[in-house]
Amino acid sequence: MERRGRATYVAFRLACRLIPAVVFLWAGLAKAFARQDSILAVNAYDVLPERLVEPVAVLLPWVEIAVAVLLIFGLFVRVAGLGTALLSAVFIAGLAQAKARGLEIDCGCFGGGGPGSGVTWWDIVRDVPLVLAGVYLALRPRGPLQMDEIFLGDGDDADIDEPEDGDGQREP
Repeated sequence: MERRGRATYVAFRLACRLIPAVVFLWAGLAKAFARQDSILAVNAYDVLPERLVEPVAVLLPWVEIAVAVLLIFGLFVRVAGLGTALLSAVFIAGLAQAKARGLEIDCGCFGGGGPGSGVTWWDIVRDVPLVLAGVYLALRPRGPLQMDEIFLGDGDDADIDEPEDGDGQREP
């Protein structure tokens, strides 16, 4: 593979890991240390039974932080990719139902919660690339610059999802 193609491939894979990681880390930390605001935000969506609101509001930020840490270090990338895709898809569904119902709430995505000006289309659309990045990582978890390679080894299949050259062959 030519150097520019390899650099593009590595940059794309890193972006698929690090962009969702930054978003989840930012969102998770903002919510983890503002417990009451998180409870208000989850409750404002009015989709969970009352007894589940607090546990979800307390656990969700830590799940986001855990997924972010796995993505940053490139550990258990398939699991982290699935987590990214599932969390983002659930967030999209929650945001879309709030918009469809006309709920005047703060999205609570990066802290805050409760009453607000309502969910915007931007709130919904910004999570779509996160879903796509998560799906990509779940389907193609092996790649360069991740700690999984330490545990999985540097065998012939270490770069199993590298792009092919023009002849359909993988470059050495």
